Amino acid sequence: MFVKNKSFYAHIFRLMLPLILQQLLRISVDTVNSIMLGSIDQIQMSAVAQANQIFFIYYTICSGLSVGAAVLVAQYWGKKDRESISVLTAHALRVTLVLGLVITAAVAMFPTFFMRIYSSDPEIIRIGAGYLRRVSMMYTACGLSVMLFGIGRGVEQVQIILFTNILSYSINILIDWLLIYGMFGLPKLGVTGVAIGTVTARFVELLVCGYLFLSNPDIPFRLSDITRSDPELRTAFFKVSLPIVAHEIIWSLGTSSGAMITGQLGKEAVAGYNVTTVLYDLFASIGHGFLSACSVVIGMTLGSGQIERAKKEANSMMAMALGIGVAVGLMTYLVRNPFLRLYALEPASVNYARQFMTVIAVIWPFSLIEMITMVAILRAGGQGKVGFYADIVIMWMICIPLAWFSAFRLHAQPWVTVAIVKSIIALEAIVGTICVYRYKWLQNLTK
Repeated sequence: MFVKNKSFYAHIFRLMLPLILQQLLRISVDTVNSIMLGSIDQIQMSAVAQANQIFFIYYTICSGLSVGAAVLVAQYWGKKDRESISVLTAHALRVTLVLGLVITAAVAMFPTFFMRIYSSDPEIIRIGAGYLRRVSMMYTACGLSVMLFGIGRGVEQVQIILFTNILSYSINILIDWLLIYGMFGLPKLGVTGVAIGTVTARFVELLVCGYLFLSNPDIPFRLSDITRSDPELRTAFFKVSLPIVAHEIIWSLGTSSGAMITGQLGKEAVAGYNVTTVLYDLFASIGHGFLSACSVVIGMTLGSGQIERAKKEANSMMAMALGIGVAVGLMTYLVRNPFLRLYALEPASVNYARQFMTVIAVIWPFSLIEMITMVAILRAGGQGKVGFYADIVIMWMICIPLAWFSAFRLHAQPWVTVAIVKSIIALEAIVGTICVYRYKWLQNLTK
């Protein structure tokens, strides 16, 4: 039932470790900003966290497009078809550019409208809207970088991703530190400093990644290829990507709804939930790095036509996911108190955060199974629509209504509402496992 060849596991870990580091670097910026702002003012920390919910939705849409591109690219890479990879990259970058410009314009023009979705507190809305208007300038650049990262994963060039992020996120944290606290005679800008650091870093990221991407001989794409087109490949890109994007939109809106619901439960619950999200995202970098590596490996196997081997790879990946999930859950529970001491929170917020983190610790094994089945295996075989349908039923028809009823009708404890929201993960892990063993995902998408 399992792959016994050690080179298979070595391949996964060789791809996985740089991707985990890349995810950790990305999350570390939000973590450090949260800690720095939280040490100054709980309101500023909450305003930035709530404003970033908009970026979270945009980022997940861009990630969905990049995953769709990476799925196809990985299969063509396994087939050694460099020509098709070049054309697919051109289609993907053009779509990402248009999307980024549209979202940037909407957020820049109506930041207060978007902030009111996530908070009822006037001060959080005011501070968050100012931050949102400034930070929207980097949306397009970030979307293009995310797409380049996805293509890079598909052709196993993960070192580019890691190097770019080491540079850009180091710059991000440095500028934030200088401007949040007003170091070395610089103005003490707080939230505005975070916006300046974020925008600067994302443009540096795009320039560096673009240069490394275009100058790498192992990546079959050059800037002169950007106008290339092929109707069949364009159709294949949208056929694979759109269900994934739809899933990402439904999922991100549902996940964001947890912030929307807790955002109406008072400042203390908002602060506790946002700190919990920071810790969750830190550990989630392990899961995201693992699933990205698994998606590339199993995509290459499908592209090369080794169907029976793909079954064994799926079994091995799911077993690994369960083990990693249990370990991450234990780590979450063990570090919750030391992590909370990094923040200057009110006692009520600390209590809420401790309860939320316990819920997260219990859910982690299910989360890794959900990631590897729904996101890595099923998407690699072109079955991205499974996650979309699961989210519609489980998330939007069952769990979100129950969470809303729990919070605003039963007036239950906030941890109960968060537990209901997170139960989505456990239910989808079960559905994902069932769908993997139905084997409809065993498809060579390059045919």
